[in-house]
Amino acid sequence: MQETEFVPADAVRDAAEIARRAMVLFGSVGLALGAPREDILDWLEDEGLWAELSPSELAYVSAEQPTKKQTIGASWKSEGLIVLLWALEKVDRLPVPNEQCDTSVFQKHLPPFVDMSASEYISTAKRRPDQVLTDMADELLNFHWQARDARSQGRPMPPELDIEIIQERHRAFNWVIGYDGLAWDEVTTDT
Repeated sequence: MQETEFVPADAVRDAAEIARRAMVLFGSVGLALGAPREDILDWLEDEGLWAELSPSELAYVSAEQPTKKQTIGASWKSEGLIVLLWALEKVDRLPVPNEQCDTSVFQKHLPPFVDMSASEYISTAKRRPDQVLTDMADELLNFHWQARDARSQGRPMPPELDIEIIQERHRAFNWVIGYDGLAWDEVTTDT
């Protein structure tokens, strides 16, 4: 019997793919945080990012009157965006798992606020090494497990954890590491 080579199902996404996702996410997060809708739509179209929108992002940015639920959901994606910026080595550290990210950081690191086009941003992107990314994904998985376990057992949430923050970051890390090869909207946060 011939042995077959083991090929892992997961593959860490490359820097260009993470950079594209970060910019698209920046558009929907920006809209949720009050950026002018037409400016966001024009920028996504002008930079060739429209086709990169996930189905839920497309529904949100295309809606003439997004629902409150859509806007809240899009604003929570800021926690995923900070993960992408960390993965791209744009920020040095992630906020602790009970601290929401500072959304003003996004304008310091992403087009159209930095002096480069989207295509230049993508082509020059670099990311942290695979092992660093998978180690951090494991850390978020552990935090998420602790938070879910506390909730399911009726115990108080450990004060150093915020389950909503952790869930969004965990989802982003799972996407970055290619968890089951799932698309952005389909990524799960199994614990």
